[in-house]
Amino acid sequence: MLNKDLLERPNLWFISIREYFTLIVAILVSLYALFNNDRPQIDAIRAFCLGSYAGLQKQFSAVRRIFDVQRENTALRRRATQMMLENSRLREALLQNYRLREMLDYRASTPWNFRAARVITKERDQTPVSVTIDVGSQHGMRPNMPLVTPEGLVGKIYKTFPQTSIVQLMLDRNFNVSARIQGNRVYGIVNWSASSGLELTSVPRTAVLQLRDAVVTSDSSALFPPGLRVGLVKKISQDKTSLFKTIILQPDVDFSRLEEVFVITSPAPRTP
Repeated sequence: MLNKDLLERPNLWFISIREYFTLIVAILVSLYALFNNDRPQIDAIRAFCLGSYAGLQKQFSAVRRIFDVQRENTALRRRATQMMLENSRLREALLQNYRLREMLDYRASTPWNFRAARVITKERDQTPVSVTIDVGSQHGMRPNMPLVTPEGLVGKIYKTFPQTSIVQLMLDRNFNVSARIQGNRVYGIVNWSASSGLELTSVPRTAVLQLRDAVVTSDSSALFPPGLRVGLVKKISQDKTSLFKTIILQPDVDFSRLEEVFVITSPAPRTP
């Protein structure tokens, strides 16, 4: 019985696919007859089929070109973004290198002891009055230590923490420092006014001043070394009933771009 089933099974399989096999053979024979017949009707049908096939190929080629263009555009945009980021990174590195070189030159040319620091947070106001630096009491920082950049005076340390310090900028209305006009030795007090900005007040009305005169810290300050640049004379105003002039200054330091600073740890000269 088992041998009989084995013999009959191939016959059953051939019977089950006989209809499909017959259909395939018929299609192949029809196609052969169609493409090898020279009658005008057959030529017209053949031309129609070939034209339709060519049209479909053209449409598929157009769709494929669209996808290829989209892939190329995506790759180009990705490359352009990468180049823009790389260009920004290199430009930032160049500017940072320039700033650090300028600070090193300034440090080498001055007699004070410095500690370099980086500004890590700023106030969000348009005119910030304080910033936070990345050095604190564990680094030897103490309140009232002056902060400078190669451009000039920045402010002083207001409060210290173990790893950070809060700096009071010259833009704080509670900040003031004794200063003088560098050319004619006229003395005054530098403070901040909400209406006119940085000012040099308590200047005698008889003092002779000129625009663009440099203002520096005076030798009568207990906290700040003398000779630190503060700003330039921008405007001179005088009330006829007052004994003093008010001098509006242009700060030498751009506080909106403050990033690296020096803390003057001791006004005494460094040991060679």
